[in-house]
Amino acid sequence: MFDKLFINVGNVVLMLYNFLVNFRFPSFKSSKSSEDKGFGISQISNENNNFFNKFRENFINNFLSKKVLAILIIFALILFVFMGLEISLMFIVLCMMFYIFMRFYPQMKQKRSYSDLNQELPYALRHMGIELKSGKGLHDTLMTVANANYGSFSRELSRVLERVRYGESTENALLEMSTRIGSDGLSRSVQQIVGTLRVGGNLANSLEVIADDISFDMHVKLKDYSQRLNAFILIYTFAAILAPVILLIMLMAASTVMGDIVPSNIIIVMYVAFFPMVVVFMGIFIKKLEPEI
Repeated sequence: MFDKLFINVGNVVLMLYNFLVNFRFPSFKSSKSSEDKGFGISQISNENNNFFNKFRENFINNFLSKKVLAILIIFALILFVFMGLEISLMFIVLCMMFYIFMRFYPQMKQKRSYSDLNQELPYALRHMGIELKSGKGLHDTLMTVANANYGSFSRELSRVLERVRYGESTENALLEMSTRIGSDGLSRSVQQIVGTLRVGGNLANSLEVIADDISFDMHVKLKDYSQRLNAFILIYTFAAILAPVILLIMLMAASTVMGDIVPSNIIIVMYVAFFPMVVVFMGIFIKKLEPEI
């Protein structure tokens, strides 16, 4: 009974974590009538984003202030007096989790925005190689790939072309994109393109070789991840199923002989808060082990 309880609680917390990480405000294209009025639905989305950013900044700046901490401590004490230690601890943990989420939301959002780049990069590089072999120049090739459906990579190339259009050199724009994203495969590709612009060379063949290397690295990372995941399943099974059940049986057997060894409040905290948090931690750890492909 208890193993299903805390596993379900852990699943709910993981669902909330995935929702918060993947949360984004909806964006809509403004209609023609709204453009005539000078006010579109996209402006509402921008206002929502600005409101959230202002709320986040105010929350981070004021959360650790003495007044806010005093209010939270008083409220936690009220919960402790009227509803017990468990509810008070859950309130404190939720406040800490919400603060951590608000603190690292920009990093999570930036990482999520480039999550598909490594997957699309080999196909985009092969596309660039074919375009270059057909006789197109580099700028025309970049424009073609930018207009193609390669996710965040196409968006970043559009940003590069926009910067070049306003006077920045192609080398600096590409290097700035590589520094901003921080992908190994993209860095190798950009270095190859910049080197070709400076000293010349067969860029098409080089991009295809880099694409093949990236694809091979993806297969190696997937194989290594599957092997580590198989070993991690045993640890997860013990920590999430066997350990709580064995502990409960041992406590029941000891209580029949020696009386209550552990207070009931501590047992409730363990099975309502501690073990679900272990499941959440292990789920997040497995998520972190996933290769960025």
